[in-house]
Amino acid sequence: MMVITISTVGYGEVFPLSRGGQLWTIVVITFGIVTVSYAFTSLLTLVVSGELRFLRERKKMDKTIEHLTGHVILCGYGRMGALVIRELRERGIPVVVVEKERTLEPDLRDAQVPYVIGDATEEDTLLHAGLRRASALVVLLPSDADNVYITLTAHTLCPNLIVVPRAEQPTTGPKLTRAGATRVVCPQEIGATKVVNILTRPTVVDFVEVANKGVDLELDEYEVSDQSPLVGRSLRDSHVGRKTGAIVVAIKRADGEALVNPDPDAHLEAKDTLILVGPAGVSSRLDEIEHNG
Repeated sequence: MMVITISTVGYGEVFPLSRGGQLWTIVVITFGIVTVSYAFTSLLTLVVSGELRFLRERKKMDKTIEHLTGHVILCGYGRMGALVIRELRERGIPVVVVEKERTLEPDLRDAQVPYVIGDATEEDTLLHAGLRRASALVVLLPSDADNVYITLTAHTLCPNLIVVPRAEQPTTGPKLTRAGATRVVCPQEIGATKVVNILTRPTVVDFVEVANKGVDLELDEYEVSDQSPLVGRSLRDSHVGRKTGAIVVAIKRADGEALVNPDPDAHLEAKDTLILVGPAGVSSRLDEIEHNG
């Protein structure tokens, strides 16, 4: 009766129990109290520790990723990855991170960037990140072998996807290209080239850095669409320079031919890419020209 009272079960015996029946009833009540107490403690811990909130945020993030289109998938969240994300977000380009190490999950949450915890060498992980809806894939894993494998996998699944992997060793570049990479980035080569340029052409380096930041001066490219009113016009008649305040320093044809310092009488064709230098906002002004003629 003491166990019945303390446990708040609070019923009397409907018929007299034997000593064994009383002991069995005590065991059932005690087990029930322990089970309920453990469940309540676990639920309280879940709420207090923020895991429940994290699960809600994770579900919301998965829905966000499912609705993303034209985003960039970045595999490997390290120092270089964090810088790439910052630059992409400054340009208003959505990005989804694929990271294998769960220890980096708090950093990803603090960065407020959608992410998928998983192995980027697996197809399901890339598809979960929205590979078929993405505009580009950036691969920054420290292993060249993994980068080659991910590049090959992505190119197989989406042949038209832009894939930009990192090569730790310069000799890995050709392998990545054969695997389907659009462009290969080798930090060692880039670093060495910049050091030499700083020593030999410091003013040019400063100019390019200012243009890349796009604050007062911008270095940009623009692809002429099929329906653009610029198609068929000469560079002189298009008045691109007068309407945008920019200088067309080069034209890259769809077949890969590059016209550096193009002649004013050079005609623009669909899928031409214009390389321009001018005040910030060149692309937006070219958009206006395409829409308004």
